[in-house]
Amino acid sequence: MPLDSTYFKSAINAAAARAYQMATRFGLSHADREDLHQELLLDLLERAEQFDPDKGSAGTFTGMLSKHRASEFLYRLTKDRWRLSFCSGNEPDEGATDPLDALADTDAVLPQWGEVTNGFDELHFARDLDHALSRMDDEQRALFSLLLEHQDTPSACEASSVSSATFYRRLTDLKMHLRMFGIKAAA
Repeated sequence: MPLDSTYFKSAINAAAARAYQMATRFGLSHADREDLHQELLLDLLERAEQFDPDKGSAGTFTGMLSKHRASEFLYRLTKDRWRLSFCSGNEPDEGATDPLDALADTDAVLPQWGEVTNGFDELHFARDLDHALSRMDDEQRALFSLLLEHQDTPSACEASSVSSATFYRRLTDLKMHLRMFGIKAAA
């Protein structure tokens, strides 16, 4: 079956727009952005036969599909970076706790590849943290401030004005945001 030109244009637009959106929101490198763009475009073209114009527009179909595929890409990218920075093998250590649970301790925040050892690294870390903070939305920035103020997660959760489930979901989102900028918490 030949590819519909409307679907083809929608696929190109959706892949480009989603790659740009994710790159600016999460600070992806140029290489990661290109990988995401190519992966989205290929996936959208492979799934062209699943599109039914009677059920919806090509733009809606490609937009929703690109959203789901982009989140999967970011999950895999984060998982790969976590493995590189925390593990020696392919799987996380079963006995290890999540090193990002120490996020509330500002002295524990370190660059992804190890401890700050000199002024040059500290300068780059400060720049990376400033960049991550500048890319946060208001909700993430408020949570980060709350964690800095209370210095421990349970008391920050109690002080927040949201349910504990919402608080910990937002904390997970904040951790992912910081991971995307190469920042992790010390174990």
